Amino acid sequence: MRVLHYVASAFLVLGLAATAAAQARATGVVRDVEGRPIKGATVRAVNPDASPSEFTSATDTRGRFAMIGLRTGTWKFIVEAPGHVTVEASLPVRVASSAPIAFAMVRDPGPLPNALERNIHQQIQEAAAMRDAGRLDDALTAYQDIRTRNPKLTSINLVIADVYRKKAAQERDPAARQALLQQALGAYELLLKSDATNERAIAESASVRAAVATRNE
Repeated sequence: MRVLHYVASAFLVLGLAATAAAQARATGVVRDVEGRPIKGATVRAVNPDASPSEFTSATDTRGRFAMIGLRTGTWKFIVEAPGHVTVEASLPVRVASSAPIAFAMVRDPGPLPNALERNIHQQIQEAAAMRDAGRLDDALTAYQDIRTRNPKLTSINLVIADVYRKKAAQERDPAARQALLQQALGAYELLLKSDATNERAIAESASVRAAVATRNE
């Protein structure tokens, strides 16, 4: 019996070692086409055959990101950043150390050439500065004005929804908080009308709906 116990223990240790060995990491950097780092870009790695099947990271001030615990194999990387065209690439992930992954993002001119105002990027940057400074009402007004003037830029609804959620998080009155969350849902729904498969909008709107349902109980 003691021998069997040792054998079983050995198999358990080997199994755990194999599992640990099968885990890998992915690191890299996100820059624009001019080589400047992009802060706050969202990097997702998706592999339906792995468990967990998705990892998410955000870039720092130098555009760097890191993910730990991925299973070895081929992963689909999806890189998103406001004002930039989404980048997708299927890349192998290995246990052994590998070179960082480099992504280059181009500015998003909108669905149609010349469909946006010439100074749209400056307006978005100014609105983002207001948001980051905590001037959420001013930022919301600016983003909504951008959306009105540039209806083709449907992705702006993601940012508008995020600002509504930030305002809701600061609101103490339950009724006012619910109203803000409903506004966020409305922004997500506007985006999904033109891009029904937008994974970020689907996931975040589901999270907001769950929060609304919980508070209504």
